[in-house]
Amino acid sequence: MNRLRHLILLIASLWAGAALAEPRMACVYDPVGRAGDYHRMVEELAVAAAGWGVELQLRAYTDEETAVRDYQAGQCDAVLATGVRLQRFNRFPTTLEAIGALPSYGELKAMVDAVARYPSAAARMRAGDHETVGIVPVGAVYLFLHDRKRGTVEGLAGLRIGTMDYDKAAPVMVDRVGAVQVPVDLGSVGPRFNNGDVDVCYMSAAGYRPFELERGLQKGGGILRYPLAQATLQLMVRAPRFPADFGAKARQHFAAHFDANLALVLAVEKDIPAGLWVEVTPAQKAAYDELFLRSRVRLRDEQGAYDGNMLNAMKKLRCSGDASRPECAENLE
Repeated sequence: MNRLRHLILLIASLWAGAALAEPRMACVYDPVGRAGDYHRMVEELAVAAAGWGVELQLRAYTDEETAVRDYQAGQCDAVLATGVRLQRFNRFPTTLEAIGALPSYGELKAMVDAVARYPSAAARMRAGDHETVGIVPVGAVYLFLHDRKRGTVEGLAGLRIGTMDYDKAAPVMVDRVGAVQVPVDLGSVGPRFNNGDVDVCYMSAAGYRPFELERGLQKGGGILRYPLAQATLQLMVRAPRFPADFGAKARQHFAAHFDANLALVLAVEKDIPAGLWVEVTPAQKAAYDELFLRSRVRLRDEQGAYDGNMLNAMKKLRCSGDASRPECAENLE
C-alpha cells in the first residue's frame, strides 16, 4: 500500500510540474492556414516536443510578414517562415536559399542532414537568442517565362522580371543580365504575369495552380527546368525560452521527415504539364552557374546577405558531386 501511495504521489508531482510549465507559442505561416501541410508539420513537431517536456502551442498565419513581425515583437517564442524572411536574424541557415547554391534536392537534403548531425554546423544555427531548429523543403524556384525561347542568360536581357520586394538576391541577378526589375509581391505577381505586365516571374512549382500561372504560359510560355534557388520554410525559436537540447532534437526531427515533406513538393511538380517545362543545355547551365556564382559573391561581399561559411560548405558539396565545375578551380567562395 505504501508503495502504491508513493507511486500516486510521484505521478501527481509530475503532473503538477507539467502544469506549472509555461507553454511556448509558435507563429506558423502557412498560405492555407491551420488546414495546410506546413501547419501540420509543426503540429507533428509539437507532438514530439511534448515527449521532450515542451508544450508547443500554434497560432496560424496566412500572412508571412505578420508572423515574423509578431515573433520579432516577442508575441511568439517561435516562428515558421521562409528563409528569406528570417535573414534578418541569422544569415547562416538562410543562406541555404542562396541563388544557384543547391542545384538539386539531394544537395539540399545533404545540407539539412549536416546541420542536424554535426555540432560545428549546429553551433552556427544560433545567432544571439535566435536559433533555427528546423528546415522544410518548399520546392526549387524556377523562372516562368511568357516566351520560352528567351530562357537563356542572354535572352533575359531587356525583359521585365517581377521581383519580390523583400528579396535581396533577385535584383542583383536582374541587374547582371540587363533585365528590368518590376516590384511585385505575392498578391500581385500572379495577375501581373498573367496579364503581361511582366515577362518573367520566379517561384516554386507550388505557386503554379494557386496563382493560375498557366494563363500566362498559354502562348509559347514555359518553365525553365534549372533551379534558381531552393525555397525553404525554417522554424526559428528564441533559444532561452526552450531547453538547451531542444534545437538539436528538433533539427533531427525535421531531417528525419525530409523525404516525406519533399514528396509533397515532387507531387506538385509532377502535376505541371510536361510540355511546359523548358530543358536547358549543358552550355546554358554553365552560363547560369557563372551568373549565379557572381551574384552570390556580390551578395556576400557588398550586401551582407549571405554567410560565407555556408557558401563555402555548399561549394564543397557541389564540387564533391562534380569536380569538373569551373568554380571548383576558383577560390571565390
